[in-house]
Amino acid sequence: MEMLNKPVLLLALAMFLAIGTERLLELIRALIEHIEARAGAGDRWEKKARTLRDRIEARLDNAGAGTSSALRMALSIVCRHLSPAPPESGGLIAVNVDQVRSMSIRVTCKILGIVFGIGLAFLFGIDLFALVNEELHGGKGCISIPGVACIRLPPQLGTIVSGVAMGLGAGPVHKMIVALERARRTRL
Repeated sequence: MEMLNKPVLLLALAMFLAIGTERLLELIRALIEHIEARAGAGDRWEKKARTLRDRIEARLDNAGAGTSSALRMALSIVCRHLSPAPPESGGLIAVNVDQVRSMSIRVTCKILGIVFGIGLAFLFGIDLFALVNEELHGGKGCISIPGVACIRLPPQLGTIVSGVAMGLGAGPVHKMIVALERARRTRL
């Protein structure tokens, strides 16, 4: 029964909530796609893609031809992410409506997940940093970094970071659990 102490239970709860958040976001994404398909939202995304294209063109025009290579390179990377240049375009990069839609939905779902994760962390009082500190240092109220003195963090900061990790899904929470387990093994 020693395995079911408070830190283990809270980490399990954090993992459960992170997985639940992932599934909820998948449902939200499917609902958005269903609503868009029924409403015929293609024109809306096309308008957003045109607006993005116009903003990129305006910034390139403002930068001047060849005078700001860093800005041109950054805009080129953004455009390349949106749509790869087909061979017949002669190297011209186009803004793809499907990529703009996909990226917008992905970013919206990530933001919703983070907000939802932070809310759950505050609701259940999950602070993964406090759990790690309690396991490693007996709950001295600070986080010690090798070669640096003890760093005191506000309790809300640990809860917010825990919520962000939960909102991003099970991967970040799993990495924190693995790090805690590794630290526990080295301590023993």
